[in-house]
Amino acid sequence: MLLFVPTIVLAADSKEIFFLPEIVEEVLEIVNLVFAILAAVFAVKLAALSQGGDLEKTWNLMAMSAFAFAVVEVLGALKEFGLLQISGLTEIFELIFIILMTYTFYKTRKSLLKRVMGK
Repeated sequence: MLLFVPTIVLAADSKEIFFLPEIVEEVLEIVNLVFAILAAVFAVKLAALSQGGDLEKTWNLMAMSAFAFAVVEVLGALKEFGLLQISGLTEIFELIFIILMTYTFYKTRKSLLKRVMGK
């Protein structure tokens, strides 16, 4: 929690700090977009392969999480390059992503504990 205090203080002053040149940010945005889409594609393929397996639900939830993250990255890239901005949509998909990841970790932990404890 203490690590976020400097960020909160800087945000309160609303000072803009330049860390990377704009061209580097744009390149990183494109790289993030490509990897987010690849991750979503691979997650869906893995979920398809794991059908009927012990961790089928985990892989399905991970695929949905990866898809939500890819949507967040697509919306971020569209906004960054000034092509399209839908206020609040990114935040909704971020919330969906966070909820899905949290639920995935919870269910997987519960499933693995059940297997380890033999119940």
